[in-house]
Amino acid sequence: MNKLTFSIGGVHPNDNKRARECAIEVLPLPKTMYVSMAQHLGAPAKPIVAVGDFVKTGQVIAEPGGFISAFVHSPATGTVKSIAPRKDIAGNNVMHVEIALSEEEVWADGIDLSDTLVTTIPEDRNSILDKVKACGVVGLGGATFPTHVKLNPAPGSVAECLILNGAECEPYLTSDYRIMLERTKEIVVGAAIMQKVLGGCRCVIGIEENKPEAIEAMSKAVAELGYGNMMVQVLKKRYPQGGEKQLIDAVMKRQVKSGALPISVGAVVQNVATALAVYEAVQKNRPLITNTLTITGDCLPDNRQHNYLFRIGMPLSYIVEYAGGIPEQAAKMVSGGPMMGRAIANLDAATVKGSSSVLFLSEAATRRHSEGNCIRCGRCVDACPMGLEPFLLQRLYKAGDVEALEKNAAQDCIECGCCLYSCPAYIPLLDRIRQAKGMALGAIKARAAAAKAAAEAKK
Repeated sequence: MNKLTFSIGGVHPNDNKRARECAIEVLPLPKTMYVSMAQHLGAPAKPIVAVGDFVKTGQVIAEPGGFISAFVHSPATGTVKSIAPRKDIAGNNVMHVEIALSEEEVWADGIDLSDTLVTTIPEDRNSILDKVKACGVVGLGGATFPTHVKLNPAPGSVAECLILNGAECEPYLTSDYRIMLERTKEIVVGAAIMQKVLGGCRCVIGIEENKPEAIEAMSKAVAELGYGNMMVQVLKKRYPQGGEKQLIDAVMKRQVKSGALPISVGAVVQNVATALAVYEAVQKNRPLITNTLTITGDCLPDNRQHNYLFRIGMPLSYIVEYAGGIPEQAAKMVSGGPMMGRAIANLDAATVKGSSSVLFLSEAATRRHSEGNCIRCGRCVDACPMGLEPFLLQRLYKAGDVEALEKNAAQDCIECGCCLYSCPAYIPLLDRIRQAKGMALGAIKARAAAAKAAAEAKK
């Protein structure tokens, strides 16, 4: 099979996927769980429970706070102990529902807990969307965008291709790989459900070439289940192959313009873990209260690598302790991969729907070199998968030139870190371009708000 990839930029970091052979283990429940109201893109959810309420596993405890928002469900059975701000992994105060767990677990009515595979796709598109929304499904590839919104494009938009992201191009992470091996057919059924909602468009499941077992397993499941217009596509090993725009470029040979959405070129991109969540929502009525998380890092021995099935609301400190504690050699803990992940500032923070890893990195792996002068080698430009000029953006940022930052598309940066990875002068390009992106987006939002206010004033 021809191996596809995106057309510009990219780098080739070492895989370091040492947890790939670790089967998914179910984490036992702690005594207390803390459920965030802001674990999806958009407006935080609004609690609909009160202190002292008894809640069942899978019961709705918060409703969407806006159009771009999602339902939140209780991950366990117990009593609501508090509803108050609590710090997330970045140290920001976010509203949480604290649940003191009961000894006996009681699930909400109507949830199918059996392992029986259900392959018949419901006929009614709206009922599918309603279930996806009611079960709080969000994108699990990183952005946590509410899935029911993404599967319902604006009138006039036509989905030509559903691209299922099984690339998992970030080093170290293996949770998507494991579910492609262990929940293979459920993922394929979930993809078929999304195809149905999108009007029967073709579906391409993209998997990087360094995952031959997953390619074989998913290809076999697609053949056995026999859904139409669906295929597995092998992708070249190249970071950031799993980026939304990079996948569209690789699979469809189309480029999404600055400021435009994937649907503008006929594409809808979903993660394989999202497909699994859609299957469980539609076929089993199971809300999104679990996901898979990798415990890994360069300073962990092989016998301490893990892939865990966790429930949202579990304190990271509890998971780390269960996994054997913080290794002595760890200099930094990261949520996500080493390229796009964020440092964990607060280990008492709780898992959310999009949690993907706890990564322990040694001092050698995280040491920052002294910043040198730009030697104008152009490596950052060659590496940027968005076709930007990182050296120029960081200069414009330092000069505070917001207009020029916007003109040079700082807002299009996907924060993949390829520029920083490739810079021989060790200039902290990513840090500065993140700030530059914020400045450019702020200017764009300010103009939009001003235009809206002016239009309303004319009425």
